[in-house]
Amino acid sequence: MIGVIVLSAVLVAMIVVFGWFYFYSRTIAWGQSDTRKALLNVMVMIGPIFGSHYRREPPEIPSISAPGPEDEDDRPARISPPGPSG
Repeated sequence: MIGVIVLSAVLVAMIVVFGWFYFYSRTIAWGQSDTRKALLNVMVMIGPIFGSHYRREPPEIPSISAPGPEDEDDRPARISPPGPSG
């Protein structure tokens, strides 16, 4: 009987801790914490052992571009009246 009580208490404690962490993990404090960064680094190192590989996106190739020519069209705009299109 004592075993059932102990296991029930452990189960309730696990559910409470999971619920607390679930809501805490959606806060800004968790998103910027060193603990989160350390856990992510550990998961990136241990993940390949279990077949889960972290692939970073390749960096964008830097490109240099100049603005296009400034050709202003001096012609007036041509707007066609709506009508039957045949």
